[in-house]
Amino acid sequence: MVRFKAGAAILAAVVTLAVAGCGSSSKSVQSSAITADLTGLVRDNSSAPTIIYKRPGAPTFAAYNKFIVEPPRVDYTDPKMKELSPRSVRRMQLYFYDAVIKELREGGYTVGTRTEPNTMRISFVISGLKAPNAMPNIVAAFAPVAISVGEVTVEGIFSDAVTRRIDAVALDRAAGSRVLNSKPWSTWADVESAFDTWAEGIRGAIDKANGR
Repeated sequence: MVRFKAGAAILAAVVTLAVAGCGSSSKSVQSSAITADLTGLVRDNSSAPTIIYKRPGAPTFAAYNKFIVEPPRVDYTDPKMKELSPRSVRRMQLYFYDAVIKELREGGYTVGTRTEPNTMRISFVISGLKAPNAMPNIVAAFAPVAISVGEVTVEGIFSDAVTRRIDAVALDRAAGSRVLNSKPWSTWADVESAFDTWAEGIRGAIDKANGR
């Protein structure tokens, strides 16, 4: 059974699929923003500017047939996050949570809450959430460039549910496209797009690990 090979390739697939979605782009982010314990993990620079840490020899997604998706946590160390209404932040948390679960279940994967063997725990930390007033975009609706775009930083943490061993961490900051933005009237749509592509990327990487 080839379950402990190509761990880096599978993680890279998660990041590539998740953060390269149409209408968004990755931006530089500092590794100091990572909240997870990186003990035993090694940095992989193959997907810059996305930051990836992986555990050498860790199992791939093929080793898991069940998944626990935790509600995304919010890191308020960025003072600008405090400017957003708690209701809006909560709505984005739920949107991301639901998007990941929906993708996994539509792919035929089991998503639950029981900690048992062959179960991966997927956790997220949201920070740097920005959804500026989109009114300038509406005023300039016929211009080729959007003035305001939504942005968000996502930290994805992939761990074994039983041992709590963290096998991979990915950190990426995504921003809406300023050119040919499909929804210039809503900077929140940029954030939702980033969440959608993370969800699609995770499922795509799991599909790839299982030869689908």
